[in-house]
Amino acid sequence: MHRLFRPSLFLLTATCLAAPAVAQQTPPQPQTPPTQGWPANKPPAAATPPAATPPAAGAPAAPPAQAATPPAIPLPHWFVEIDVNKKGEITRADFLKYRMKSFEQLDGNKDNKLSLEEFLKVTEPPLTPDVPNLPPLEERKARARAEFQNLDTNRDGFVERGEAEALVHSEFNNYDTDRDNKVTEPEVRLIVQRSLQRDAQERQQAEARRRQGLMTLNEFIDMQMRSADQLDKNNDGKINQAEYLVMAGPADGPQAKNLLPFDLRKQIALRKFAEIDTNKDGQLDRVELTAYALKQFLEIDGNKDRFLSEDEFKKAQDAEAAKVRALIQTLQPAQPAQPRPAQPRGGQPAPAPAPAPGLAPGLPQGTR
Repeated sequence: MHRLFRPSLFLLTATCLAAPAVAQQTPPQPQTPPTQGWPANKPPAAATPPAATPPAAGAPAAPPAQAATPPAIPLPHWFVEIDVNKKGEITRADFLKYRMKSFEQLDGNKDNKLSLEEFLKVTEPPLTPDVPNLPPLEERKARARAEFQNLDTNRDGFVERGEAEALVHSEFNNYDTDRDNKVTEPEVRLIVQRSLQRDAQERQQAEARRRQGLMTLNEFIDMQMRSADQLDKNNDGKINQAEYLVMAGPADGPQAKNLLPFDLRKQIALRKFAEIDTNKDGQLDRVELTAYALKQFLEIDGNKDRFLSEDEFKKAQDAEAAKVRALIQTLQPAQPAQPRPAQPRGGQPAPAPAPAPGLAPGLPQGTR
C-alpha cells in the first residue's frame, strides 16, 4: 500500500502558495485492468476438496480423478475472421487485405494516401464504436495525431499506402515465426501465450513495486485527473482560469493569514496555468492535463525506473518550492535599503527589530 502523500497535479504550486503544510494521505489502490486484446484465460483457483467418504462394503471403488486440462490459448478475433475456411492458417496477402480495410474506409478521395483530416476519422464511429468508458473525442484525436506522425515516415504530411502497408507487414512478421509467409494457429497461440505471460509478469512486478510504496505512471495520471476534476466546477471537462485560481488560496479572511499577498499568489498561479495551457485557448482540457502529468512524472522520476518514490516526491517538492521563491523575488518590488541603526553608548547592541507582521516565526521572507 502506498505511504506517499496524495500528489495533486498542482500540488507543488499549491504548497508554496496556499498551504503551510501538506498532509500525507494514502491514495486508493486502482484495480488491475484486464489484459488488453485477448481475454486473460487463466484457470480458476482450485477450491478445497471435500473430505473423501469411504465406499460402502462391497461397492466398487470410484475411478481416480482425472487432472483438469488447462484451457487452450484463445485465437485473436482477426485470425478467426480471416480464416473463414477454417484451414488453420492465413497468408500474408490475406492478412494485408484484412488490415488495409480501415485504410480503404479512411481514404475518402481514393488517392491512396491519407491526410490528417482523413486519418482522424479513425477516432469516430464506425471505426471506433461508441462503447462505455470510451476516452473523450479530443483525447482520442490527440493520440491519433501522434500515431499519424509515426506512420508518416517521409514527413510529407500524408500517410501513403506504402507506409501503411509497411506497418502491416511488420505486424505479420511478429506472428510468422518460421518466415514461410503463412501464420498458423500454433504460431499465433504461441505469440498470444507469450504476451499473456509478459502481461502477467508486468502486473506482478507493478504489484510488488506498489507494496514497496512506489507509484506507477498510470496511478499518477489517474490521481492528477481526479484532482483536476475537483476544480472543474461546471463539469464541462475543462478548467478555466477562474476555476484554476482556487489554487491561489483565499483573498482575505482568517485563512489568508500568514500567506503572501493575494495579488502575488494570483500572478504565480496564472503563470502555472499558462505553462499547462499549451494551445493558449484559456482553458485546460484533459489532453493538456494528461500531457502535463506525464511531464511531471518524467521530471520527478529521478532514477528513471518508471516508478515514483516518496523520496523523489520530496525532492521534487523542494525543487518546486525553490523555483517559486525565486519567482517571488522577481515579482515583489525591491525594498529600499534600511539605514544601519546607530550603536548606542555603552557598547550594548541595539535591540533587534520586531518581525514583519504576517510571517510565521522562524521563516525567512518570501517563503510563505
